[in-house]
Amino acid sequence: MPDSSKTIQNKHDDWFFNSFKLLTVVLIITGILIRFINIDGKITWADETFTYLRIYGHTKSDLMQEVVNSQILTAGTLLEKYQSPGVGKSIIDTVKSLALEDPKHPPLYFVMANLWVQCFGNTVAATRSFSAFISLLVFPALYWLCQELFQSKIVGLVAIAIIAVSPFHLVYAQEARMYSFYTLNILLSSAALLRAMRLNTKPSWSIYSVTLLLGLYTNLLFSLVAIGQGIYVAVNQGIRANKILIAYLSALLAGILAFLPWLFLIITQSGKVQETIKWSKLIVPLNKLVDAWQIHWARIFFDITTEYSYPDELKNSLWFLIIRLLVILLLYAVYFLCRKTPKSTWSFILILILLTALAQAIPDVIFGGIRSVIIRYSISVYLGCHLAVAYLLAQKTILSPGIKMRKHLWRLLLLGLISLQIISCVIILPKKTWWNKGYSSDNIPIVNIIKQSPNPLIICSECGRDWGWGNVLSISYLLEPQTKFQLFPDTNIKQIPDTFTDVFFLNASEKLQDTLKKEHGWNIALVFKHDLSLWKLKSSTEN
Repeated sequence: MPDSSKTIQNKHDDWFFNSFKLLTVVLIITGILIRFINIDGKITWADETFTYLRIYGHTKSDLMQEVVNSQILTAGTLLEKYQSPGVGKSIIDTVKSLALEDPKHPPLYFVMANLWVQCFGNTVAATRSFSAFISLLVFPALYWLCQELFQSKIVGLVAIAIIAVSPFHLVYAQEARMYSFYTLNILLSSAALLRAMRLNTKPSWSIYSVTLLLGLYTNLLFSLVAIGQGIYVAVNQGIRANKILIAYLSALLAGILAFLPWLFLIITQSGKVQETIKWSKLIVPLNKLVDAWQIHWARIFFDITTEYSYPDELKNSLWFLIIRLLVILLLYAVYFLCRKTPKSTWSFILILILLTALAQAIPDVIFGGIRSVIIRYSISVYLGCHLAVAYLLAQKTILSPGIKMRKHLWRLLLLGLISLQIISCVIILPKKTWWNKGYSSDNIPIVNIIKQSPNPLIICSECGRDWGWGNVLSISYLLEPQTKFQLFPDTNIKQIPDTFTDVFFLNASEKLQDTLKKEHGWNIALVFKHDLSLWKLKSSTEN
């Protein structure tokens, strides 16, 4: 699949190619800028609060002790104790806290984030900027992968142009989580594998083994990518022993052996792992799953809604139409890829898309669950889709001979997709929240209500689970530092101080409402409800 000036058919194609190169440079610069614009403007959601908890070496056990003590704490105290560097804490504490309490999250991202904040400060902007910086490394990694897959600079340019202003990659570039780093590891490992298979040298296989190890120590979902790479080698090399297969197995074994210590922690604490992911087993109808799959695929190019539910619903007819057209484009891109590229190319992308997608969708359909609609779990799927579309557009707009009018239409489509992406990014940037913040988006209206009270107390009962204290920490970022909280492990609230103008309850369960009514004669009124809820204690005159 040569990539030379001969593949550009005439002067008009040459003009478009040169113009597109200039456009790609502009898009890269734009992509760099938008990743840092308003980077601290969006809320710190519950998952991000656990990032800060871990990178500074704090533990959930410490938080749980606060809940058990049920002492009144200020928002400022909570942030200082559990979202800031602690005295005497080190990287060892970072690794230890994950190993003991949350082994489903390997430590590499958290260790690197710890080193980053030591250099650049521990503000929200500084911590999130690590993800933004890592997301910039995705550009050359993607280009390298396109070179290995397609041997085409033009496909690489189209792929970078698309990813630079992709709204999907923007939201994760501005989040203090490991997903930009996970994206980078998928691309690096994929390119390293293809290079190792091409060169078949010890250094090239050693590089692949290192990328394998980096991926496994970044996100457990990388194991699906690694399995897919093994399938790819078997499909293209056969299962009979040969030099490439033996070299691959040696590199794989080295990576797995280096990951064994953390794998041991995961296996021995499988109960904890299952406890922290049981929320993903929520059962939704099949038609809702299908809608969500379409929406999430479209987010690569088109993302104009802050809504995130399980799943999202298609309410706007124009939005619905655009999403369906984008799905059709993807299906055609995969079809075109399989027809026009050798097996060694299309099989790689198809495995990258299908393995993770099916591994999550099949259990969701058969047993129930929402794993396949949690978009951050399917990054490898969307990268595969991205590659397929980039190849299609590069071929149709520049590389392949064709009728002039058809090329014009494909070029308009390419520019239209980029325009949709830019519009999406412009909409996303100034917002205080977006769909990736999940239920924590409700904290904005909740805090607006609380702030109307001159001296409020916020009570979180049954606060011994992740959603409880994660939500409390998220809200603390939005409140004045002196705002008071009281956390309880259950519904046994014996006394409420009478020194506050208003008492609010976060996500009061029916059990709590009954307990307050029966044991104390207290009634609480619902003042906000969406995914989260806020309740207010009625005064004695209202009771």
